[in-house]
Amino acid sequence: MTDWVYMPWVTPSANPVRFVVRSPPPSCCQSRLGNRIVRESSMKGRLLLLLWAWAAATWVSVSAVTRLGRGVAGEQPLSRIAVERVVLAVNDAAYVKASPLVLGHKGENSEWADVEFFHPNPSDDDWIGVFSPANFSDAICEAENTGTPVLCTAPIKYQFANFENDGYNKTGKGYLKLQLINQREDFSFALFSGGLSKPKLISVSNKVAFANPKAPVYPRLAQGKSWNEMTVTWTSGYDITEAVPFVEWGEKGGRRLLAPAGTLTFDRNSMCGSPARTVGWRHPGYIHTSFLKDLWPDSPYTYRLGHRLMNGTRVWSKSYSFKASPYPGQDSLQRVVVFGDMGKAEADGSNEFSDFQPGSLNTTYQIIRDLEDIDMVVHIGDICYADGYLSQWDQFTAQIEPIASRVPYMIGLYSTPLCSSHVHAHRRLR
Repeated sequence: MTDWVYMPWVTPSANPVRFVVRSPPPSCCQSRLGNRIVRESSMKGRLLLLLWAWAAATWVSVSAVTRLGRGVAGEQPLSRIAVERVVLAVNDAAYVKASPLVLGHKGENSEWADVEFFHPNPSDDDWIGVFSPANFSDAICEAENTGTPVLCTAPIKYQFANFENDGYNKTGKGYLKLQLINQREDFSFALFSGGLSKPKLISVSNKVAFANPKAPVYPRLAQGKSWNEMTVTWTSGYDITEAVPFVEWGEKGGRRLLAPAGTLTFDRNSMCGSPARTVGWRHPGYIHTSFLKDLWPDSPYTYRLGHRLMNGTRVWSKSYSFKASPYPGQDSLQRVVVFGDMGKAEADGSNEFSDFQPGSLNTTYQIIRDLEDIDMVVHIGDICYADGYLSQWDQFTAQIEPIASRVPYMIGLYSTPLCSSHVHAHRRLR
């Protein structure tokens, strides 16, 4: 028999609430994700139902309060930037310098970039935008972008120039340390004045890039259709015409196996409208999925993502591990974390996500700390509040990688309309 431990997290809170409910084995009750039904005539069964109802009510109430704190519904931080109003105001005396030029020398998928800048006429509303691809001029504008804009793509993140630069308004000199993740393209940094509503482009930096921008990254596991199957999904910059995706895997210390993977992607025309088809569009890369089957119960496995290039060379990710599910019906403990509306946040403080989704990093870090005691994560939508800015999906998958690469990360759609980038959530995460 199996004991089920439910550990819902009230994610919008800065200090997520955690509690445990132990229920009888599934043979005496029925359960359904998102709408738990417990049927048992005993006092113990009724008590468990009351505890579960209290958990759900707490989560919903805190979530509602946090949503009210977001201001206008759907106010994604990147949507505050009036990209279509950007005008050129290049100042030869100003500069932006970024380093190092090459990131991920040792295969890292995330690195910190140093950004130095100077503006001879500084003001409080100056800001730095991070663009990827690095070439963000009007040369890449599509017909969806009306008129003749200077820019037709939003940055992937931004930060105000005076952030932790107290003397910026006097000297015009500033420094930011920004976290970049491998998103299949190079990066540049641009200095703007005029605030977010009337941006003026002052200066653009040199380009920086990861050593292999196309590398396989951000694996996320999902429980397969049967108890002894695990699904592995990841993202890369390799189309199937360039490389064949696969997973090398096997029991820890045992024989290695190869499992092929399928590949999906989508284009701008799949989006429902602005901003996903205009300033929020960014190519999602290629989403690969492989199925690891006939797993032995409770056994530890290791795996790594691979791509075989057409010249025979193989490109590898780092190694990851997971533990297979127990055999159905045997006496064991399955510990499940259930939460919703987590959103995403930036560790470097950019995008002002600290005001947008304050509990996101807190929840992520807490789950990572407790991961040895967790067997599965159930993330009931909403997912990351990309709201039509596709770069945010890469940011989200990078944020949850320490979790999703080790335990099944199951997702469910919620009340957000199935439009823009939301409709592709399952493709990207499962």
